[in-house]
Amino acid sequence: MKGTLRLIIVLFVVCGLAAGSLAFVNAATKDRIAEFARTEKAEAMKRVFEEAQEFPEIAAGKVWEARQGGEVVGHVLAVSTQGYSGPIEGLVGLDLGKNVTGVRVLVQTETPGLGAKITGEKFLAQYRGVKAEEIALKRDDPAGRIDAITAATISSRALTAAVRKTIDAYQKGDLQ
Repeated sequence: MKGTLRLIIVLFVVCGLAAGSLAFVNAATKDRIAEFARTEKAEAMKRVFEEAQEFPEIAAGKVWEARQGGEVVGHVLAVSTQGYSGPIEGLVGLDLGKNVTGVRVLVQTETPGLGAKITGEKFLAQYRGVKAEEIALKRDDPAGRIDAITAATISSRALTAAVRKTIDAYQKGDLQ
């Protein structure tokens, strides 16, 4: 009994020290991590809409105007979906003619070497210049213009469907 009580006390102390250490590290790094995420999102906005210089937010966390020289030249929309291994979050740029200017993935936990290829330039470049009604995998829709990644159809389909759904919701006014 005495040995069991001692073991419980030692385990409690070790767990308390571990929890305290983790809490300290979290408190010390959360601002840096948040700033990094903001910087990464700002850089991604510039990549999905290269002509724009500023991106004022018009719908909290969902829609940003893309402006060049003070003039609105399009919008950047937040995209979110469930992929094969977990959530996928990204951005899509849409010009005033309703053509996609670019797509970027910010967060994904897809299988390395397979589904994670949705972040590659080769896959993402397929979206540029495509109209909303053409955003579908070629294997799923004859009007589709997007080729799926071999052995990563679920990830390809998830991102493609999310981009199309987000653009459709924006055009219907559901994101404002």
